Amino acid sequence: MPHMTKLPIDLIFGFGGMHPDENRRAKYWAVLFEPFMLLIAFWTLLEWHLNSKGLLSESQSILANWLIWGFFLIETLVLSFLSDSPRRYVMRNWAHLVIIFLGIPLFYESANRVGILRMIRLLLLFGFITHNLHTLKNLLSQNHLGKTLLVGIALILASGILIATIDPAIETPADGIWWAWVTVTTVGYGDIVPSSGEGRIFASLLILFGIGLVSLITANLSAYLLSKGMKQELQYEKAELKKLRELEAHVHRLESKIDLLLDNPPNRSIVKK
Repeated sequence: MPHMTKLPIDLIFGFGGMHPDENRRAKYWAVLFEPFMLLIAFWTLLEWHLNSKGLLSESQSILANWLIWGFFLIETLVLSFLSDSPRRYVMRNWAHLVIIFLGIPLFYESANRVGILRMIRLLLLFGFITHNLHTLKNLLSQNHLGKTLLVGIALILASGILIATIDPAIETPADGIWWAWVTVTTVGYGDIVPSSGEGRIFASLLILFGIGLVSLITANLSAYLLSKGMKQELQYEKAELKKLRELEAHVHRLESKIDLLLDNPPNRSIVKK
């Protein structure tokens, strides 16, 4: 049976970005476009809020849709042009074509009536999330941080149920889970507090666990950022070393040619008048 390669989720949903083997210039411009994708994702959430409150006029919404549509059009054209294989880039980012062809603002009113714009906004937000899942995956895999968070969530749920059982001031498991979450994150709103001695002892232990968990997450985040910077420096050093080796090989070839010329000088004919 042939080996099946597992595709990343961002590639499946058409937000694959640049291929890892693309040239440096294409990758550089792809990174430049990423902050605009972040702004579009935030605008999608903000637009929902403004529309629900009636704070956004139709003309403002149309202008925003023109800007978003123009961004995807320019990004797709520029990165396709810079890519070594435009077809490969388009295949990896087919969702951009869907946004470009279905989200033309000239059809704003009809598209809004049939719900196409809402679908496109969801696609934008979902695309931003899937495109950055690999970063989240790398972060969670750093020193088994993902497993640590799962253990922490399980402990919060168990602690919430337990505190609702042993402390009379916390009546329901839902209130207990909320209290455990606030306690573990060391926020401490004070809206729900244990009143019994047993509850306060248990809360003290949970606070200590929360301090350790927050410190562990911070340390892993710092280690991830440092390792990412070191990886970029290592790639730069490898590129410079490759150039030096190519230069050294070129010098060796020139030396060989010079030695050959010295050992076998060309014959010169003497023309006598």
